[in-house]
Order: sequence, then C-alpha cells, then structure tokens
Amino acid sequence: MRFEDGSDLSYEIMNDMVESYFPELQGCRIKIIFDLKKRMSGGRLILGSISKPNEMMRFFTIPETGSQEGYDYIIRLDKRAWNLMEEADHPRLIRHELRHTNVDLDSDSNPYKTRGHTIEDFYSEIRLNEDDERWAERIAMATLASYDQG
Repeated sequence: MRFEDGSDLSYEIMNDMVESYFPELQGCRIKIIFDLKKRMSGGRLILGSISKPNEMMRFFTIPETGSQEGYDYIIRLDKRAWNLMEEADHPRLIRHELRHTNVDLDSDSNPYKTRGHTIEDFYSEIRLNEDDERWAERIAMATLASYDQG
C-alpha cells in the first residue's frame, strides 16, 4: 500500500497549529496521510501538500468522519521526510500546508478552498522561520539522499 494514516503526533501538531494560527479551521475535518512514494515536481521533492477531496472521496470518507460531508481537506506528507526531519520541523511543515487553506464563509457552496503561495513561501512563514529559513531545502536534501540510498 502506498499510503498510511497520519501518526498521532501529526494530528497533535495539526491541532496545535489550528488552535494557534488558524482559528477559522476549528471544526474543519482534515485527514493526514503519509505517502510512502517519492513525489517530485519541477525537479524538487514534494515534502507535503494539501488538497480538497473531490466529491467521490468525500463520499467515501463519510463513515470515517461521522459527518454527511466527509473530509474538507487532505494533507499528504512524505513519510520518509517526516521520519528524517528534526522535531522542530514537523510544525513548520504542517503549518506551511495549512497556509494553503482559504476559508470563505460567504461562499454559497463549500467554504473550504485552497490557495497557492504568495511567493515561494508565505510572507508570514518567513517571519516564523527566521531561525532556519532554508528548513525545507535542508529536509529535501536529506530525504533525497535517503531515497537514493534505497
């Protein structure tokens, strides 16, 4: 199987990030999965991503969520990167993915949307990561080396 459920730690961190930085996501149903396969885009390793599940995926996740709507977002994390990164990097990665959310409560349909970067990162993340501005590059390099070793 290519995917695994996110760990208890990943959910604890996500809940802390929602409470501290994303109050608009309180009550939002977010699934975390670990991807066991390397994903690349534009020559770069993808450490994580967030997406809105399509209608069929939402349907299939109704029993798990206990909601008639299923999950609102799915966070997909590279498991090898997660296991290699330092403890301080886990919140950085999850917080970064949550920055891609955009809650539009005035929307007539589903209020949960996604957005791209304001720059290569997010302005607010640059400030929060001043102690290690190149954290993602550091993790990607270590993870790619690990994939190369098998």
